[in-house]
Amino acid sequence: MSFSISTLLVRNLHDVCGENDPARRRVAINEMFTEECVVYEPKGVTRARDEFNRSAAAIKAGHPYFRCRVSLLRQATLSYR
Repeated sequence: MSFSISTLLVRNLHDVCGENDPARRRVAINEMFTEECVVYEPKGVTRARDEFNRSAAAIKAGHPYFRCRVSLLRQATLSYR
């Protein structure tokens, strides 16, 4: 399955980092990342899905009410006559 970079970023925020349900988080990780994935985080590097899942679970456990909200800026186009 192929995703755009913007889709991966948003899904990672919502479906991985923001997901409380471990089973749903794992499904999202399996859909978006290869088994040999390498994820660079502020506190280090995680390798493989299992390690990334553990890392995301630890982050979520420390911040159970964390929610991401992505806001998109719309570009206004002005016409002059």
